[in-house]
Amino acid sequence: MTTPPTPYLHRVCYSDTDAAGFVYHGRYLEIFERSRAEWLYQRDLSPTKLINEFGILLPVHELSMHFYKPGRLDDLLYIDQVIENRGRTRVAVKQTASRMIQDGDTNDLQIIASALIHIVCVDTKTLKPKALPEWLFIN
Repeated sequence: MTTPPTPYLHRVCYSDTDAAGFVYHGRYLEIFERSRAEWLYQRDLSPTKLINEFGILLPVHELSMHFYKPGRLDDLLYIDQVIENRGRTRVAVKQTASRMIQDGDTNDLQIIASALIHIVCVDTKTLKPKALPEWLFIN
Protein backbone atom coordinates (compact mmCIF):
# COMPACT_ATOMS: atom_id res chain seq x y z
CA MET A 1 0.00 0.00 0.00
CA THR A 2 1.43 3.40 -0.96
CA THR A 3 1.08 6.50 1.16
CA PRO A 4 -0.35 9.61 -0.48
CA PRO A 5 2.22 12.31 -1.23
CA THR A 6 2.61 15.09 1.29
CA PRO A 7 0.94 18.27 0.07
CA TYR A 8 3.18 21.15 -0.91
CA LEU A 9 2.64 24.07 1.48
CA HIS A 10 2.78 27.69 0.34
CA ARG A 11 2.24 30.70 2.60
CA VAL A 12 0.67 33.57 0.64
CA CYS A 13 2.88 36.63 0.92
CA TYR A 14 2.40 40.20 -0.23
CA SER A 15 4.03 39.61 -3.64
CA ASP A 16 1.42 36.89 -4.37
CA THR A 17 -1.50 39.30 -4.07
CA ASP A 18 -3.14 41.97 -6.18
CA ALA A 19 -4.30 45.44 -5.10
CA ALA A 20 -7.36 43.96 -3.38
CA GLY A 21 -5.24 41.60 -1.26
CA PHE A 22 -6.30 38.44 -3.13
CA VAL A 23 -3.94 35.93 -4.70
CA TYR A 24 -3.34 37.14 -8.24
CA HIS A 25 -4.65 34.50 -10.67
CA GLY A 26 -1.30 34.11 -12.49
CA ARG A 27 0.50 33.30 -9.23
CA TYR A 28 -1.38 30.00 -8.96
CA LEU A 29 0.53 28.79 -12.03
CA GLU A 30 3.83 29.57 -10.30
CA ILE A 31 2.72 27.90 -7.06
CA PHE A 32 1.57 24.81 -8.95
CA GLU A 33 4.92 24.72 -10.81
CA ARG A 34 6.80 24.78 -7.50
CA SER A 35 4.62 21.93 -6.27
CA ARG A 36 5.47 19.81 -9.33
CA ALA A 37 9.18 20.57 -8.85
CA GLU A 38 8.89 19.46 -5.21
CA TRP A 39 7.22 16.25 -6.43
CA LEU A 40 10.39 15.60 -8.46
CA TYR A 41 12.68 16.42 -5.52
CA GLN A 42 10.79 13.91 -3.35
CA ARG A 43 11.83 11.28 -5.92
CA ASP A 44 15.50 12.39 -5.83
CA LEU A 45 15.01 14.09 -9.21
CA SER A 46 15.02 17.66 -10.48
CA PRO A 47 14.37 19.38 -13.80
CA THR A 48 18.15 19.70 -14.27
CA LYS A 49 18.70 16.00 -13.58
CA LEU A 50 15.97 15.04 -16.07
CA ILE A 51 17.69 17.16 -18.72
CA ASN A 52 21.33 16.27 -18.04
CA GLU A 53 21.05 12.60 -17.08
CA PHE A 54 17.95 11.40 -18.91
CA GLY A 55 17.64 13.76 -21.88
CA ILE A 56 14.01 14.68 -21.28
CA LEU A 57 11.97 17.83 -20.73
CA LEU A 58 8.47 17.98 -19.24
CA PRO A 59 6.86 21.13 -20.64
CA VAL A 60 3.24 22.08 -20.08
CA HIS A 61 1.27 21.47 -23.28
CA GLU A 62 -2.18 22.61 -22.18
CA LEU A 63 -3.96 23.70 -19.02
CA SER A 64 -7.32 24.79 -17.70
CA MET A 65 -7.93 26.52 -14.39
CA HIS A 66 -10.92 27.08 -12.15
CA PHE A 67 -11.18 29.61 -9.34
CA TYR A 68 -13.66 28.92 -6.52
CA LYS A 69 -12.81 31.31 -3.68
CA PRO A 70 -10.21 34.06 -3.34
CA GLY A 71 -6.93 33.20 -1.67
CA ARG A 72 -5.77 35.91 0.72
CA LEU A 73 -2.62 37.32 2.23
CA ASP A 74 -1.21 35.00 4.96
CA ASP A 75 -3.30 31.98 3.87
CA LEU A 76 -1.42 28.70 4.12
CA LEU A 77 -2.18 26.88 0.87
CA TYR A 78 -2.11 23.09 0.63
CA ILE A 79 -1.28 22.04 -2.93
CA ASP A 80 -2.23 18.49 -3.90
CA GLN A 81 -1.68 16.78 -7.21
CA VAL A 82 -3.26 13.68 -8.65
CA ILE A 83 -2.46 11.99 -11.94
CA GLU A 84 -5.77 11.99 -13.80
CA ASN A 85 -4.62 10.28 -16.99
CA ARG A 86 -1.36 8.93 -18.31
CA GLY A 87 -0.50 8.05 -21.88
CA ARG A 88 2.74 6.99 -23.53
CA THR A 89 4.13 10.53 -23.92
CA ARG A 90 1.65 12.67 -21.94
CA VAL A 91 0.33 12.95 -18.43
CA ALA A 92 -2.62 14.95 -17.11
CA VAL A 93 -2.16 16.20 -13.54
CA LYS A 94 -4.95 17.76 -11.49
CA GLN A 95 -3.63 20.21 -8.92
CA THR A 96 -5.72 21.85 -6.23
CA ALA A 97 -4.98 24.73 -3.89
CA SER A 98 -6.87 24.53 -0.61
CA ARG A 99 -6.75 26.46 2.64
CA MET A 100 -7.63 25.45 6.17
CA ILE A 101 -10.97 26.79 7.42
CA GLN A 102 -11.72 26.66 11.14
CA ASP A 103 -15.33 26.21 12.09
CA GLY A 104 -15.66 25.95 15.85
CA ASP A 105 -13.64 22.93 16.93
CA THR A 106 -13.22 21.47 13.42
CA ASN A 107 -10.77 22.23 10.63
CA ASP A 108 -11.67 21.62 7.00
CA LEU A 109 -9.79 22.18 3.76
CA GLN A 110 -11.58 24.50 1.36
CA ILE A 111 -10.60 24.29 -2.32
CA ILE A 112 -9.92 27.75 -3.69
CA ALA A 113 -8.42 26.97 -7.11
CA SER A 114 -7.64 23.99 -9.31
CA ALA A 115 -5.89 23.30 -12.58
CA LEU A 116 -5.79 20.38 -14.99
CA ILE A 117 -2.32 20.47 -16.52
CA HIS A 118 -1.31 18.38 -19.52
CA ILE A 119 2.43 17.71 -19.60
CA VAL A 120 4.28 16.12 -22.50
CA CYS A 121 7.64 14.37 -22.36
CA VAL A 122 10.04 15.50 -25.08
CA ASP A 123 13.61 14.65 -26.05
CA THR A 124 16.07 17.46 -25.22
CA LYS A 125 17.86 17.22 -28.57
CA THR A 126 15.03 16.73 -31.06
CA LEU A 127 12.20 18.32 -29.02
CA LYS A 128 9.98 15.50 -30.28
CA PRO A 129 7.66 13.53 -28.00
CA LYS A 130 9.36 10.72 -26.10
CA ALA A 131 7.89 7.95 -23.93
CA LEU A 132 7.47 8.86 -20.30
CA PRO A 133 9.85 6.76 -18.19
CA GLU A 134 8.02 4.29 -15.95
CA TRP A 135 10.40 5.00 -13.04
CA LEU A 136 9.10 8.57 -12.89
CA PHE A 137 5.83 7.34 -11.40
CA ILE A 138 7.11 4.78 -8.91
CA ASN A 139 6.83 5.93 -5.29
